[in-house]
Amino acid sequence: MSELYELELESLEKKGVSRYKAVLMASQEARFVNNQLRMGIVESRDKPTTLAMRKLFEGRVVEDVEEQAV
Repeated sequence: MSELYELELESLEKKGVSRYKAVLMASQEARFVNNQLRMGIVESRDKPTTLAMRKLFEGRVVEDVEEQAV
C-alpha cells in the first residue's frame, strides 16, 4: 500500500508539488472536509484524511496561493 502512495508522490513531484507541500495541501483539505462533514454538507464513511488524500492524488486540490504571498 505504501508503494502506491510512493508512486503517487512521485507523480506529484513531477507536477512541481514537493512532498512537504503535498502534506500541507492534504492537511488543509482534510480540515475543510472535516468541517463539511460536521455541518452535514457532505456525507461519507471515509475519514477526512482519506478523502483529502484521494482528492490530492486525483488533482482536485488546488494550492493556496494567498499563503505564499505573505
